[in-house]
Amino acid sequence: MIVDFVRLLREAGLTVTTMEAADALKAAELTGFSPILLQGVLETTLVKSIWERPVFIALFDLYFDLAPPAEPVRPDQESITIKGATADGSGLSSAGAGGSADSLLETIANQPAAVLEALAREITAEIPLDNARPEEISGKLRQVQVKLRWFEAVNKVERSYATEQMKESAFQKWQKTFAQLEALIRRELERKAVRQFGRQHIVKLVEYANIRRREFDCLATAEIAAVEQEIAKLAKKLAERPGIRMRRAKRGKIDIRRTFQEVVRTGGCPVRLKYRDKVKSKVDLWLVCDVSNSVERFSRFMLQLVQAAHRRYANIRSFVFVDEAVEVTEWFKTQDVNAFLEARHLRERFNRRVGLSRYDLVFEQIARYELAAITARTKLIILGDGRNNWHPGGSEELAKIAERAQAIYWLNPLPEDDWLEGDCLMREYQRFCNQVFECRNLEQLTDVANRIL
Repeated sequence: MIVDFVRLLREAGLTVTTMEAADALKAAELTGFSPILLQGVLETTLVKSIWERPVFIALFDLYFDLAPPAEPVRPDQESITIKGATADGSGLSSAGAGGSADSLLETIANQPAAVLEALAREITAEIPLDNARPEEISGKLRQVQVKLRWFEAVNKVERSYATEQMKESAFQKWQKTFAQLEALIRRELERKAVRQFGRQHIVKLVEYANIRRREFDCLATAEIAAVEQEIAKLAKKLAERPGIRMRRAKRGKIDIRRTFQEVVRTGGCPVRLKYRDKVKSKVDLWLVCDVSNSVERFSRFMLQLVQAAHRRYANIRSFVFVDEAVEVTEWFKTQDVNAFLEARHLRERFNRRVGLSRYDLVFEQIARYELAAITARTKLIILGDGRNNWHPGGSEELAKIAERAQAIYWLNPLPEDDWLEGDCLMREYQRFCNQVFECRNLEQLTDVANRIL
């Protein structure tokens, strides 16, 4: 079971090595495979970063399922219920039949975690599930919240805080309680789905817990900060790598070991000599980033990578655009992303024509004024969704740029299925690109950055 659990962790995006899996097995054996200690043992040996912990906990809870199953409450049993007026106004009823916001607040106020867990099991005991898809779980969760008058209760607390009837500490406590109960209800629905439809659905069910696979547009405010921390780590790694690419020399001292490794292909005869010396290969990198409203969150993360690239490469130029490209190479040598986003004078420059994304105007501008600076060593990275707001695409100018550049890479935050729909012109643009990458989440961004930067 532990080996199979490690496989699920890898499918969920965690990097678990064979040695770490062996350590987990050894540690579990030393504790006698105690169910009480198992989660702590596996977490200690398999989890290596903050973002991995929520994914691990979600997977562990669903895979080992050590929680007792919810049992239907009989009339003679004591149960935790949320009393309130029924939907038809005929009297009081239990949770889920039309409770009130006040009764929900009264029931969950100052309750320990064990009571909230029991309440979540009771609420979800009679909820039917049609399948084990994440959309089904999210839909059922929202139905439960509507029946509990959840959103009315949240609004009531927020109004009390806004009108200063509630202190900051009490407001934060309520926020924590709502988040905790919501997570418990979701987890109980997921347990029910796994029990009913099988463990093969576990990885899909916990994808929401993995911020590395969450789409940028779906991140909450707190999660944006976590993703920015991960991008900062990625930027640091990129900045610490050697900025000069090295290629093997065609003359100089012979590398005996590599030469004799090559003779296998020629039947034992050293036809191709390998040399030990390396020569410097200059990298000429251009970054062109769309900063329009449609890709606002994506471009914020991309600009952090732009800034990291400036720390790594000496020969680099950066442009941002909405309907006109503005060079910001010098800006990122001394300023950070937040300062850039707050610079109104820059925004007025790259957004001064029509106020909407115009890739055709940008390509025309680069082809007219910057084409002579593009050489066979130039690698151009375009960051944007390819939506041109129903204007001609400007592919003729992009073709001129592609003829002179060594390579063009395009990072697109849209799902690949949407590239050929609406006003997205990726069908037209990708003919002139060496590679086009879907880049919708942190995991994809990390993979692309490691490959092309």
